[in-house]
Amino acid sequence: MSTPTTETEKPTKVRDNDGLHKRRGIWYYSLEVGGRRRFFSTKTRNYQEARKVRAEAIKAHQEHRLPTDFAKLPFEKLLLLVLEDRKLHLSDNTIRLERERSVPLLRHFTGRRVCEIDNAAIKAYQAKRKTQVGSRTVNLETKVLRTVLKHAKVWAHVADEFKPLKEDSRGPGRALEEVEERRLLEIARTKPGWDAAFYAAMIAGNTTMRGCELKGLRIGDVNLMDRQIVINRSKTRGGERVIPLNAAALWGFAKLLERATALGAVEPQHFLFPGFRYRQTKTAHGAGYDPQRPQKTWRTAWRSLCKAAGLPGLRFHDLRHTAITKLAESEASDQTIMSIAGHLDRKMLEHYSHIRNAAKRKAVDAMPSYIPEEIAPCTSARVQ
Repeated sequence: MSTPTTETEKPTKVRDNDGLHKRRGIWYYSLEVGGRRRFFSTKTRNYQEARKVRAEAIKAHQEHRLPTDFAKLPFEKLLLLVLEDRKLHLSDNTIRLERERSVPLLRHFTGRRVCEIDNAAIKAYQAKRKTQVGSRTVNLETKVLRTVLKHAKVWAHVADEFKPLKEDSRGPGRALEEVEERRLLEIARTKPGWDAAFYAAMIAGNTTMRGCELKGLRIGDVNLMDRQIVINRSKTRGGERVIPLNAAALWGFAKLLERATALGAVEPQHFLFPGFRYRQTKTAHGAGYDPQRPQKTWRTAWRSLCKAAGLPGLRFHDLRHTAITKLAESEASDQTIMSIAGHLDRKMLEHYSHIRNAAKRKAVDAMPSYIPEEIAPCTSARVQ
């Protein structure tokens, strides 16, 4: 028989079988995370609710969805760690794009811990950026944010309520008329500050190259003797290809090589568009071009150039569409277009096939023809 406790004896502490205990009226539970026992608040005084919270936490822990120590880091610090880690698995061009998309994220979330970024914070960022840039740009930026939150195991807590912005259907793009393209290039030659945009426009309009592919080109990728370039680093695997050069593209690359040499790009591995870099040390500072880094953007020059040419809103990517349209109008086959332009989805191919058929009909209609007078009325009636 157990001996009864006296009034001076302390009662035995009863441990809860569900792994819960109270602190100042709030239920807590413990989990082993990262090799250490940690205590978490259920944020409730209700025992049944606390049991549910603990059960969900155990399930999340088993599925590796619990926030890690990275969640306590400031956003800017974890972002740098994530980008550094992704260097091992992604191309230089992809890393460069993610760094560019990280700039507005840093401006908005710097000083905030990763675990403090919830759906309300993400929605506020989307609303603010939507007033400055397009929906697609905002979605690409939040994609980088999602990568950071996933690294800290925080994304699982916001994923169910997160909604990307609705993107407008942009279609294949705008193809420049011959007079518009000529005016754009003629005005681009008038200012030294537009030289990079000028050569890039000349080449893109005659090779179907994307802007990111141009920036990623190296000296060794250009072969003027064989009149061709090799694209080894592209947006898609299907984009890796060899492009023959016509007279305009050949002239553009020759001038571009002269410019690159003047900026210090002389080795085969040096970039054709060397990046501008500002250097500052304790003893001196200065600015110059680094041939081992690609030019990040020519956006400012491009926008001012398009405005001067009377083509506001023209995207650089529209030059790729212009070049592919020229190929389609010259009755090039789908296989030929894809071998030059790289990957194209079915919708794009159907669009360019329509252009090719229209060009064929125009050519047929332009042929001299003779219709006997006695059947001409019948033919006209059928056409109508």
